[in-house]
Amino acid sequence: MKTLYVLRHAKAERDSDTGKDFDRPLAERGWYDAELVGREARSKGFKIDSVRASPAKRAAETVEAFARGYGEIEPQWESGIYNALVDRLIEIVQAADDDSDRLLIVGHNPGFEGLVWTLADEGADLVREGMPTAALAAIELPVDQWSDVREGTGRVTGFIVARELR
Repeated sequence: MKTLYVLRHAKAERDSDTGKDFDRPLAERGWYDAELVGREARSKGFKIDSVRASPAKRAAETVEAFARGYGEIEPQWESGIYNALVDRLIEIVQAADDDSDRLLIVGHNPGFEGLVWTLADEGADLVREGMPTAALAAIELPVDQWSDVREGTGRVTGFIVARELR
């Protein structure tokens, strides 16, 4: 059994100093929310073995803030997560190291919301209203190897939304 945690980046500023979307930092509320979600994930007993995250500034800062609440995590930066469509996100999950049973990925919509809906056969109604910023979905996948992850095989077992924790 594998567990995939899908964390959408927290609330970001509208603009960046460079004018590039990739460089947009978290807003103050984003820092607060991501830490809250990390704390809630820890309190719910979510165990994370590895982390793959978009290197976009708002995603990287979400990892940092989440870790403040959750505890130490060591991300691997995966450029393919930035602006990825669902098929590409599934490929990234399928390429994860099988030594890890609980993978956290951190990135962006609309791909992340689509990923949850695509993988989850059960429990997707928990995310029926979408994945707002700083939302974390836990998906259990009945596989022994990440490469065996397929559409419609998972079950959403948890969903944390920052705005519900404030």
